[in-house]
Amino acid sequence: MKDYLRGAYDMHIHTSPDVNPRKTSDVALAKRLRAAGLGGALIKCHFNDTAPRAGILNEMFPDLYFGGGVVLNRQAGGLNPFAVTTCGKMGGRFVWFPTMDSRSYQAFHNRPNLDELIYLLDDNGEPLKEAVEVIEAAAEYGMIVATGHVSAEEGMAVMRKARSMGVDVVLTHADLPSNAYSIPQLKEASSLGAYVEHCYFTTYYNRVSIEEIAKQVRAAGVGHTYLSTDFGQPKSPHSDEGLAEYAQRLEEQGFTQEELAFMFRGLPEKLLKKK
Repeated sequence: MKDYLRGAYDMHIHTSPDVNPRKTSDVALAKRLRAAGLGGALIKCHFNDTAPRAGILNEMFPDLYFGGGVVLNRQAGGLNPFAVTTCGKMGGRFVWFPTMDSRSYQAFHNRPNLDELIYLLDDNGEPLKEAVEVIEAAAEYGMIVATGHVSAEEGMAVMRKARSMGVDVVLTHADLPSNAYSIPQLKEASSLGAYVEHCYFTTYYNRVSIEEIAKQVRAAGVGHTYLSTDFGQPKSPHSDEGLAEYAQRLEEQGFTQEELAFMFRGLPEKLLKKK
């Protein structure tokens, strides 16, 4: 493990218990992170609030720090501010707009029954009233709003609205092909004070080149970017392995150790622990 990764956080990791098979459990993840000299993680589940799980891990592993949150898929009632409020009261740090139940995401993958799924914008391209209520609930509890798997058009609209309300926003895995943000969009987001997430998943599985990731990071700026894995799939590497590989590949793209330390540790720690 490189010295600049000591104390780093994986800000996008899927663990069990979960609906889908996962490579490791919450507790096993914590043990691996501790052994690797990492600082903690943000645990994400598409279909369950992870704030209580993070709270238990923080009690069990006081030398690490874990964050949790809620994804607004249908199990949470969709664009449901009450789910956000409940998560916030339990210490939840993030609220993600829909992922697997995003209409745009499923349309990209040519899935059926799109009318049953969730879209964030009205006919004028503005966030629905319910989406604004979600942002308001997040603001009340100091939570960070993340765009999930919604389209770049939806993500930019809710980003602008949230930033106008003073709420921190993350463009979730901004390079994922189903919701890929353009360079001008990344620059606009960072100029408004939003943050951009890039996950090793897309590069590891040859969906986006490391050269393109480097280009996008430079466009948004190191100061507005953090790096994570989006791992947890049984065939993916472990979280600590993925972070180390990602860091090495970005170092080969010319990023300095100081820049990488900020994107893997500095900004994640600020976002996870800020209240």
